[in-house]
Amino acid sequence: MRRNPEIEQAELNNELLLLNNKSNRFFVMNAAAAVIWEKLAQSVSEQDLVGELCNRFRGVTPDQALSDVKETVTSMRELDLILD
Repeated sequence: MRRNPEIEQAELNNELLLLNNKSNRFFVMNAAAAVIWEKLAQSVSEQDLVGELCNRFRGVTPDQALSDVKETVTSMRELDLILD
């Protein structure tokens, strides 16, 4: 998985905003989604993302992180934010 290179990003008030110019839509990322987006600057696996969430967020279990990764990645694919 990796980012769609056509997506633009900007930080605003401690939030990450993404713009899909093709669809002309903005997306606001929560903290976990922003970490996933950050890691997708390089091609990474689902397990890499789970590990990163567990490292960044205190008390997050691997099962919780896996659920968040699956949900976030599915949404990002549907919105054409990431590519396989």
